[in-house]
Amino acid sequence: MWRFALFVLLWMTVGGAVATLAATLDPPDPDATELAPPPAETVAVPREEWEALKAEVASLRRELEAVQSGSATQPEAAEGQVAVPPAPQPVATGGRYLSLPDISLVVQAKGLASSDTRDERRSRIRLSEAEIGIQGYVYPSVKADAFIAMSPEEGAPAQVEEAYLTYLGLRKGLNLYLGKKHVVFGRTNLLHNHSWLYVRPPLVLRNLVAEESLAGEGVGASYLLPTKGDLFAQLDLGTWTGEGPGEAPALPEVLAGPGAGFSDRFNTARLWLGHPVGENSELELGASYARGPAEGFANAGSGHADLKGLDLTYRHIGEGTSRLLLRGEGIWRHEGGDFAGSTAQGYYLFGNYRKTKDSSVGLLWDWSELPQAPDLHESALSLILTKQLSEQYYLRLQGVHGSRPGSAGYNELWLQWVWGVGPHTHNLE
Repeated sequence: MWRFALFVLLWMTVGGAVATLAATLDPPDPDATELAPPPAETVAVPREEWEALKAEVASLRRELEAVQSGSATQPEAAEGQVAVPPAPQPVATGGRYLSLPDISLVVQAKGLASSDTRDERRSRIRLSEAEIGIQGYVYPSVKADAFIAMSPEEGAPAQVEEAYLTYLGLRKGLNLYLGKKHVVFGRTNLLHNHSWLYVRPPLVLRNLVAEESLAGEGVGASYLLPTKGDLFAQLDLGTWTGEGPGEAPALPEVLAGPGAGFSDRFNTARLWLGHPVGENSELELGASYARGPAEGFANAGSGHADLKGLDLTYRHIGEGTSRLLLRGEGIWRHEGGDFAGSTAQGYYLFGNYRKTKDSSVGLLWDWSELPQAPDLHESALSLILTKQLSEQYYLRLQGVHGSRPGSAGYNELWLQWVWGVGPHTHNLE
């Protein structure tokens, strides 16, 4: 505050000195009219007075520059007073300030119509999730992210979905993550469900990885590998504590697989490569791995689970806002334990075409086995239509025709509303 006051005072002093000097050198003619030109003659002043004015203006200019650069010294405290340092100014990093976090609210509602009478969610439209995101910098190179999710549809209380710190630039190309977060596995596991390009996740991800996203508490590192030319290469490693196995529905009432089922600490690794193809296209290849202890689903007892993934993505940016996205991903889950091991696998193929910024159409084919019954599988073909009404509000329809144990040839129609307020700075597709 004192710097601002000194700044204003100096400006006023400099302005007054300049005005005095101008008046001395060129006094106004009282007989001149408003339209009359200024007098051409000059007025002589004593050299001593002229030099004094010049020295005063130069001194004030130096003090003004010192205040503007922040290098001015603080005045000493008077006797009996304590000198208080000026309040620290907010430090800008990435366009955001330490004292101004980003706060967002994202709300989802879903409706389902289904010919499978076993699905208790059918014929209902409900508020499925509300998510609060709080993000900001706690230090110039340390970013904090926290996402609190509430699921009124499931009657679940508010839960911390993610809460972690990101240490940026520990070394060139190296970032460190610490806390609870979606782990790096597969191409889309980092995304929150409101950033998906479909209403429900592909069957193989839901059955073999997680209902929404595989998450854990621990530490991870992301390193941008040095490469030549236009090749992009990133390596991610992490060690996490799992959330425990999901529920394995009793046969034959199978609607979903239980996911990875890590019951304790598990480790992850992912290598991600990207390279431009032509002027407006890009090809991406990723390989993922996760391993940890897991309770047996196909076998009695306990053991471990190995999760492997391979994904390939092609993206083309057309004229205006048009975009074509093609992706395929395969997942293999091997379970070994007290008895003979078993393997469940699956894959999906997905295409999305966005003609304009406010509408897109997608096609999804997915096929998946079930960890609790590897001899059974399910498959589905989906048509997905999205209407982006604004940057913070969209509607989506997903029609599904599929086959699952106990319901061959079922049909579903999903309806989704998503709206949000705030910066909305989540990972996007």
